[in-house]
Amino acid sequence: MPRALTEKEKCRQCRKLIEKGREVVFAQGIKKVSVEEIAKAAGMAKGLFYRHFGSKEEYLYELIWDIHMQFFEKASQMIQKHRNLQENIRELLMDIFHMPEMEFFANNHDETMEIFEIMSEKNEGSENHREKDMYEKLLIMAGIDIDRVNPGVVHNYFHAVYLVMSSDLMIKEALPETFDRMLDGLISYIFGGAE
Repeated sequence: MPRALTEKEKCRQCRKLIEKGREVVFAQGIKKVSVEEIAKAAGMAKGLFYRHFGSKEEYLYELIWDIHMQFFEKASQMIQKHRNLQENIRELLMDIFHMPEMEFFANNHDETMEIFEIMSEKNEGSENHREKDMYEKLLIMAGIDIDRVNPGVVHNYFHAVYLVMSSDLMIKEALPETFDRMLDGLISYIFGGAE
């Protein structure tokens, strides 16, 4: 009988599944990728996958959250790096919105939303609060008064920009300017506040 894994070993396996599986998910798409392919990419058996994740949807949900956390980490680093965030916020937002992961989510929007709906039912809708809390932490770190600037509005604005940019209804040649104008609105809200 194999020895039991330590918590550290379990965490390493889970990270490996997230990191190596991400490449397969991005190459094949959310719908097409199989649990077997994710496990194989991580050099593990399918049974080991199920020790960490109850389903493919649970895995994909964790993968999506892992990417969200990378967005927030990138924003946090930029906030710490720049004393005058107002001058650099556009660069930060442009970097985030142009990350390959954002393009992947835009191209797989319906599937991503389906994963969130499934997991939201299981988690009683805690995702939006969890994400809103991250926006709140970033605003506080940036010295923004959260009594003046509602983190929930920033959360919704960010998602509205993403949804517009990923919509097939948009006039493609006008997207860059639309994106700029939407960013102007978000930046104005954050730094101009809700007077």
